[in-house]
Amino acid sequence: MTKWEYKFVWIDIHMNPVLTMARWGVSIPGEKKEREGKDNVERYASELGARGWELVNVISGSDQHGIITKGILFFKRPVGHEV
Repeated sequence: MTKWEYKFVWIDIHMNPVLTMARWGVSIPGEKKEREGKDNVERYASELGARGWELVNVISGSDQHGIITKGILFFKRPVGHEV
């Protein structure tokens, strides 16, 4: 039977509803500076994928106006699959 380990990553998404633009950021444990920008968040998720982590779910949170401002990314990988 496969045993799994899990990783949760919190991201901030700052949407501008007028310009339909977003500023994304992810805080990574052990890193001093937040990675900003959608491309950097995608790059980080790809780095996790290269280390065996699979994105299995995303939960978003919104403010009182219904604008998405947070997200939690859920990753899993088989135990012992460290790269």
